[in-house]
Amino acid sequence: MATLLITGAAGRIATALRPRLLDAGHDLVLLDERPPDPAVGERERFVPGSVNDRDALELALPGVDTVVHLAGIPTEDTWEDLIDANVTGTKNVLEAAAASGVLRVLQASSIHAVGRVPEDTAAGSVPGDRLPRPDSYYGFTKAAMELLGSLFADRYDMSIVSARIGAFGDRPDSRRALLMWSSPDDLARLVAATVALTDAGHHVVWAVSRNTGAPADFAAGERIGFRPRDDASVVLPVDERDDLPPEDMTFLGGGLADVPLGHPRS
Repeated sequence: MATLLITGAAGRIATALRPRLLDAGHDLVLLDERPPDPAVGERERFVPGSVNDRDALELALPGVDTVVHLAGIPTEDTWEDLIDANVTGTKNVLEAAAASGVLRVLQASSIHAVGRVPEDTAAGSVPGDRLPRPDSYYGFTKAAMELLGSLFADRYDMSIVSARIGAFGDRPDSRRALLMWSSPDDLARLVAATVALTDAGHHVVWAVSRNTGAPADFAAGERIGFRPRDDASVVLPVDERDDLPPEDMTFLGGGLADVPLGHPRS
């Protein structure tokens, strides 16, 4: 089993992954500016700090095999804040990992890196490694993160997976999530696939579940051993779907395409 560093360890995704990764036998190092909840338990170590704190990164990395980089601003915000958190922060994580000899990284990209792709695409027609088409400054920073992954994989012979996460949650809660839901169990499966990588390279993959009718093409993920199993249409019964709120389904990124650039989303 591996020792994993999770950045953004107090966030929603990390909180959902922690018990699953512990159950899989991994040890965890948790990096965040605020203590995670639930509190750190056995086989976990908490390091307070941000991804822009090089000292904290250097304190967190000894003994780590794989980095799961989840820290960052998760929606539209000011250009300056997004660049600082999502681009510079990712550069810092990759630099520190390479300097410490940690050669496997899973980093959280987003559906918003391709958020301007039209929604009316056929099932299975959008490759996981499709060229970026961001819908916002936020989506741009996720595309930039993917390029950093490519750079560091090539320069330092690292195995880096850029995971385009969709609508994450314990269960689908929107009409878009019926197509682009990312279940916690499937994200844990993607972590497992990353831990198992032995060859250097950069891989951009859909980190979404195998939802019925999804436009996601899973071939890029399958090439690295990631095979999602969950399906939003199974998790959410038919009689509950009529209660879902209406959504703009014009683009994959949904309503973020209508938020003014650089304005924090309310």
